[in-house]
Amino acid sequence: MLPHAHTLGGTERTVLDLLGSAELSDIHQRVAFVHSGPVVSFPESLVLTSQEGGWHRLPSAALAVARARPKVIHGWLLQGNLVGAAARVLWPSTSLVTSERNLGHTLTPVKLRLERIVAGLESVATANSSAVLDAAIQRLPERRRKMRVILPGIEPPLRPAHTIPTTGVMVGRLHPIKDHPTALRASALVREENPGAVLTIVGDGPERSGLEALNCSLGLQDGVRFVGQTDPRPHLFGAQMYLSTSLAEGFSRSLLEALLAGVPSVASAVGGVAEIPPGALCLVPPRNDHAVAAAVNDVLRDADARTRAARMADVVASRFSARSCHCAYRQLYRELGVS
Repeated sequence: MLPHAHTLGGTERTVLDLLGSAELSDIHQRVAFVHSGPVVSFPESLVLTSQEGGWHRLPSAALAVARARPKVIHGWLLQGNLVGAAARVLWPSTSLVTSERNLGHTLTPVKLRLERIVAGLESVATANSSAVLDAAIQRLPERRRKMRVILPGIEPPLRPAHTIPTTGVMVGRLHPIKDHPTALRASALVREENPGAVLTIVGDGPERSGLEALNCSLGLQDGVRFVGQTDPRPHLFGAQMYLSTSLAEGFSRSLLEALLAGVPSVASAVGGVAEIPPGALCLVPPRNDHAVAAAVNDVLRDADARTRAARMADVVASRFSARSCHCAYRQLYRELGVS
């Protein structure tokens, strides 16, 4: 149960991976969405819910899931968890797995109350990092006995036929939590030492117009490219380094992809980022453009940075393999009676 599939963020891509996983091929999986709209990349044959909108959307989504009589309902993000809980009320014999994938930094008092309702109905709650698990237990200590960590796992991205050279690259939603303003201010500082440096920003979102305005005010028209929602791999493999300035991360799939691609990376030390193997990337404090700029310049002047990053890619791959992740979900579903 996902909120929507209008765009493919890390959570949506994780669900797509599970639907197509060889480790789960003998488990009958289907996906449903809370909100109507385009279903990007999800095969229609696997989608339970219709894409018609209307005020009745939420209860109809829960009803569609309950009618399928699943042995396990797996909710993703708060809205998916909430509708999954409603479907369990309608079909009590099912088990409910919920997913926590952020640190709770956006939870309003209303959302906290909804989270408590979901917690009362869940069978198992999963977190994608120890930081997420700790945050969830801090909010609701009674969830401790139900929670487990299943680390993310993905296949290393394939190198595209053509790459697009750039100095640095960022991949992700243009959302306040990603703190792109710090990246832009750091880019202005980087260009004092590296005048030709270019930062490519892959992704789109509600902050784009404001970020473009800030970019102009910093005089970075030639120093930053906003390329929108597109395949990040040509930019990723063409980059000298990867940058993440997030204020909070349950776990960053885009950062993981950069590390698996062997791209030297700089990231703010928040949430699950700190659980990446030591030496795989350079950690900097959040909201600190001077620290970011200094770290980026260190990478750019280090001739061996890419060699070390390529070596660490194997270490990261062994800890965050797709097979290990998918086998962990398979084991969970088996424990809950899926045969």
